[in-house]
Amino acid sequence: MAEETTETIRSNRVSTDENLEIQRAETDLEKEHHQLDARGTTALAAYETKLTQERERSDKAFQVEREEEDRARAKERFQQRLLAEALLENERKKTDTNLQEERVQIDVETKAALVTRDQFVAIVSHDLRNPLVAISLGARLMRRDLGKDTVDPVNLLQQLRIIEQSAAGMDRMITALLDVEQMAHDKLILTCERTDIRALLQECMDLFAQVVLSKSFSMTIDTGPEPIFAEVDHDRILQVLSNLIGNSLKFTPNGGTIEFSARKQETQVEISVADNGPGILPQDTQLIFERFTKLTMNDRSGLGLGLFVAKWIVEAHKGRIWVTSDVGKGSTFSFTLPLTMSH
Repeated sequence: MAEETTETIRSNRVSTDENLEIQRAETDLEKEHHQLDARGTTALAAYETKLTQERERSDKAFQVEREEEDRARAKERFQQRLLAEALLENERKKTDTNLQEERVQIDVETKAALVTRDQFVAIVSHDLRNPLVAISLGARLMRRDLGKDTVDPVNLLQQLRIIEQSAAGMDRMITALLDVEQMAHDKLILTCERTDIRALLQECMDLFAQVVLSKSFSMTIDTGPEPIFAEVDHDRILQVLSNLIGNSLKFTPNGGTIEFSARKQETQVEISVADNGPGILPQDTQLIFERFTKLTMNDRSGLGLGLFVAKWIVEAHKGRIWVTSDVGKGSTFSFTLPLTMSH
């Protein structure tokens, strides 16, 4: 825009200068004619004086006109610079706003990831307690048996096996703790393999054998006559069962009963853990599976982590988990697992 205006002014000035030269040439020619016709030196001198004055006035008028044009052009350039600066400032503000929004989004995502990691650490820390209790009780019983005059090697080997299994379970949980990105992105990587469900239930029962014995509990398994195999993550389902048994042991008084059962259906297996504890209020049967939910029953409080973890794992297997309960009579936690995982 400024370049076009400058070129127009320059063209106008060149045209004006050419017209002025033509006019002056005509005037000079006219002067010569006057000189030929003039009568006397005085008349010619007066005419030259007048002509000089006319030229001075003309030059002054042109100079004023050009100064006006220069001022107009300077004003136009100044306005264009202000407009450009305003546009640039607007773009800068837009860029700053976009950057700020991106930073806020990043901060939100980072905080969410940190909260998820903290929850994951709390969950694994909670789940580490069950095998730790089994190890502690096993070591205590071994110390007691070794202090006797007669040592039963079969019993010692049984305690050692429980300790080894519990240590292996803790190792698996610690490995999972190191891989916190799974939980940070709400993903759970499963390692599924064909698993004997009855053998899995027996393994879990063995892990809690000493705890059950110390509380005078009875624990049974009912899977029916036919073997049941399912494609599951062995360690994760063992973790689910451990959390369910841990809850039953925590809330059921000494001398209670816990029963494992498994039933094969068309495309899935349904596994249940039943106890004869105090039961759960109807309004709490869904709430207990939420994250960090704490319930109080007969002056006993839950940590609110075990059932959330169980639900998380079962749903990752494309199954579902629920509870049926009768207050004062007991609760039955059930979950389904597909016999074959779709990939």
